Amino acid sequence: MIGFIKDPSGVAALYLGKKEGKDLVYMGNVGTGWSRTTSAQIRKALDIVVSPKQRLTKTIRKPKATWVEPEFYADIEYRDITSEGLLRASSFKGLSKGTGRS
Repeated sequence: MIGFIKDPSGVAALYLGKKEGKDLVYMGNVGTGWSRTTSAQIRKALDIVVSPKQRLTKTIRKPKATWVEPEFYADIEYRDITSEGLLRASSFKGLSKGTGRS
């Protein structure tokens, strides 16, 4: 996970990335699949790893984003991947802590 959009009580959406070799590339976002309680828990975890800048190899413009260090993995269910490499019809299933770096 590379960032999120703030919601008053948690998160409105999560920005996703994946490692491709040494690169960290944008994979799209997810904005569904959690309860209010889970949203608040995600926000609490991500607030600890907020970064002043995005960590993607190729920067993207997301004015509402709060960027984070890529230390968490999001378990995401999705229907397809677009030709641009973005997840289609994605839904959040869980969050786990990992190194996020290699």
